[in-house]
Amino acid sequence: MNYRQAIEFLSSLIDYERWVYRNYEFKLDNFLEFLKKIGNPQGRLKRVVLITGTKGKGSTAIMLARILQAHGEQVGLYTSPHLLDYRERIRVNDRQIPAARFASILDELKPVILAHEPRITFFEALTTVAFLHFLEEETTVNVVEIGVGGRLDATNVTEPEISVITRIGYDHTKMLGKTLKRIAQEKCGVLRKGKPAIIAAQRPLVGSVIKKAVKETAARGLWLGEDFSARLIEEKIEGIRIHYRGIKMDAEFKLPVLGVHQMENAAAAIAAAEMLIPEIKEKKVHKSLADLKLPARIEIIQDRPTVILDMSHNPESAATLRKTLDRHFASYPRRILLIGITRHKPKRRIIETLAPFFNEIWITQADLPRAESKDRLLNLCRRIHPDCHPSDSVKQGVNRILDSLNEEDLLVISGSVYVAGEALEALKAREGTEV
Repeated sequence: MNYRQAIEFLSSLIDYERWVYRNYEFKLDNFLEFLKKIGNPQGRLKRVVLITGTKGKGSTAIMLARILQAHGEQVGLYTSPHLLDYRERIRVNDRQIPAARFASILDELKPVILAHEPRITFFEALTTVAFLHFLEEETTVNVVEIGVGGRLDATNVTEPEISVITRIGYDHTKMLGKTLKRIAQEKCGVLRKGKPAIIAAQRPLVGSVIKKAVKETAARGLWLGEDFSARLIEEKIEGIRIHYRGIKMDAEFKLPVLGVHQMENAAAAIAAAEMLIPEIKEKKVHKSLADLKLPARIEIIQDRPTVILDMSHNPESAATLRKTLDRHFASYPRRILLIGITRHKPKRRIIETLAPFFNEIWITQADLPRAESKDRLLNLCRRIHPDCHPSDSVKQGVNRILDSLNEEDLLVISGSVYVAGEALEALKAREGTEV
């Protein structure tokens, strides 16, 4: 099996990331039974950190992995989804899993997967590949981002040394529940008895749910604002400077990223690192954050004209994007949004949040079964904004808009990770000319 064949086989499995949710039932029993057949690799992983939340879990995971690597750890990092290549999700010390290794693991797993009934899902198979790769690479710590929720996510078959809960809001309501209380309860499924839980700032209701869960599970809660803190010192378009006071450290750090919200994510990552590294070094933390890159998270990927790539896919993320745009980009003469959103997302709230900032909005549709129809999204947009246009594909939208922009203009691409990924492919295809 080569890499292309491996991806084809993965794609033949049930994939709740790409397909419309129908008759889904998330349980861990079947996956655990499958893992038992291959020797329970999840139980052999060294020091696992499970990261859940609605906002910032991917950013927090990347930051924590970098800090741990700077201190000499062999770090496995499992995140989702990806922009261009499935291998982005599985990394060891920031190196993607080699294509040949990815294919060989799936080749070994394929007979077991085909023989197992009910069939495991795409995400469960990919998670298994990550576990086996980390074991092969002899990772000393493994930073694992929850896919959806917490309690019943495939990654929650591990026994984390530390759990991290980033800010919780409304997302995946079809699966997790329609209330913040229910969503928070699901995400608290990552807590473990006697183990530290790093908890970011939360809405009062969510905070109450987490406090109750921490008490019931006898986890050791460490709260932003109580046990560790972060204060913004400076915010520029080049990045932010923060003052962190934690369990061991009291120091300033610079992050070359846009958005004040990244201060909370950095604080959670540093606090988790303090719990994992007995002799944590301020200089190593500083170095690991100083050249940080967070792909498609309010990322400036081109200048003159300025192009920002973001994968905001829920109202909270859209509000964060809007605040950052208001702070740094309001003076641009022409401001255009290219957006596509998946079904079952609160589309009106997302567009209403972003629309007032832009002169024009272009509506598109990713190549994805769960993508909302561009025609329905366009009709919604026209009820909110006076200047909306359709684009048959993300690539077409990127090219049409960039061909019309002057150097001082702004293009923001957002709405989902799938739109961001297709936009990145389109921009890379232009590199021989304008980009």
